[in-house]
Amino acid sequence: MDGVEPVLYPLLRKDLIAQGPRYVVQIGDKVIDYNEEFHLFLATRNPNPLIPPDAASVVTEVNFTTTRAGLRGQVNMYMYGKGLFCCL
Repeated sequence: MDGVEPVLYPLLRKDLIAQGPRYVVQIGDKVIDYNEEFHLFLATRNPNPLIPPDAASVVTEVNFTTTRAGLRGQVNMYMYGKGLFCCL
């Protein structure tokens, strides 16, 4: 990832549209069902990714400069804290 594609902004901002008992989000020209448990993780090898100001307000940048095992442990602890524990 070297930046955030503008087509993802409605998803990042959670611009949800209520359609009866469900919520949808428009991605490009498609309307997609939205799941409250959805999480989006973007990763890059770039140590200084370009995140435009309009995306920076809705994106949390985390510097995971670590070993693969350390990163795996951090992600597992995050998911465990959210009650979504899985083994990577």
